[in-house]
Amino acid sequence: MSHVLPGTAPQVTAHARADLAPALAWIEAHYDEFRGQWVAVRLAEPALVARAPTLSQLWQAALATQLMDCVVHYVCTVAEEHHVQGPWWEG
Repeated sequence: MSHVLPGTAPQVTAHARADLAPALAWIEAHYDEFRGQWVAVRLAEPALVARAPTLSQLWQAALATQLMDCVVHYVCTVAEEHHVQGPWWEG
C-alpha cells in the first residue's frame, strides 16, 4: 500500500542523448596511434583528453570533471582485433 503526499507532482524531463558520432569518428581516425590504450575523447569538438594503458590509470590521468563529457574507449591491439572474446566463445 502506498501513500500519496499532497503537493505538486514531480516533473520528468527527458534529456536528449549525446551525439557520440563525432568522438567515435575521431577515435577511428586515430585508431592506429592509440592501439592498446584507453582513451577519453571530448564529445563536443572532439579531442583527446587523456590516454593510458589501463582504465585505472586513465581515471588518474584526468579530472573527473574532464571525463564527464567524454567517450571513454579501449582501442584494441591488432592481435585483440582478431581474437573473439567473451565467455560464450570459450568452451
